[in-house]
Amino acid sequence: MHRKTRLNAVQAMSGTTDRRRELLISTQQEASGAVVVTVQDSGPGFSPQSFDRLFDPCYTTKADGMGMGLSICRTIIDAHGGRIWASLAAGLGAAVQFSL
Repeated sequence: MHRKTRLNAVQAMSGTTDRRRELLISTQQEASGAVVVTVQDSGPGFSPQSFDRLFDPCYTTKADGMGMGLSICRTIIDAHGGRIWASLAAGLGAAVQFSL
């Protein structure tokens, strides 16, 4: 999960020229003991049309994408009792988080 999400974030920022490109990966432990991993970028964020489909198999916004990365991540994380979600980052960009 971590490598694929990081690669997606870097690719999403590749066209960003009007601001600094930043990729932030962080972790925190919840009171329940679960660990939350956040991968946040300063790219264009998610479009409203794609937001609800990000984790669907074979859905991609990339010309050369297969659309399987985040779907596979969700399957693996679900199988381990975790959860994965995406959100628009504060300001510009997007964040994908998962907890285990």
